[in-house]
Amino acid sequence: MGIGDVLIVLKDPEAVQACAQAGVGAQVSLKVGGKTDDMHGSPVPIQGHLRTLTDGHFIETRPIHGGGRFFYQGLTAVVETEQKHTIVLTSLPMFPGSLEQIRSAGITPEHKQIIVAKGVVAPRGAYEPIAAKIILVNTPGATDADLSRWQYKRRRRPLFPFEPDASYQ
Repeated sequence: MGIGDVLIVLKDPEAVQACAQAGVGAQVSLKVGGKTDDMHGSPVPIQGHLRTLTDGHFIETRPIHGGGRFFYQGLTAVVETEQKHTIVLTSLPMFPGSLEQIRSAGITPEHKQIIVAKGVVAPRGAYEPIAAKIILVNTPGATDADLSRWQYKRRRRPLFPFEPDASYQ
């Protein structure tokens, strides 16, 4: 038994194009995510119906992110999976910093049990006001917080936390 009523936003222009070709209301079988590079895992197969296609424009109504108001994430598709997950697929990358991103696709984020947002700082301004709890998960990729996974070609030594026992002058 899995968890239902989950929402995630993924940039996947290939999947969006497949949705656009299928048309709103169509049943779709897609492999989503994991296409940016080899640090983020493999694409995940999903099946569901294409609920919505939007132009990807949205307006932020709150004063966040340095005053930015007008955003564009490219053609956007919303797929409802058989497991009751809502997958928002965008054509262009968009940081997870606005509930309007989700609302513009016809979704009420406050009604979701779980919202997955990749990021540590960017999602907080948007999601903390509606979240009962925020759970941080360290996932591989460009924002990985585990510094031991990175290869450093130029860094001073000693440098905390790499050499925790070093003496510093």
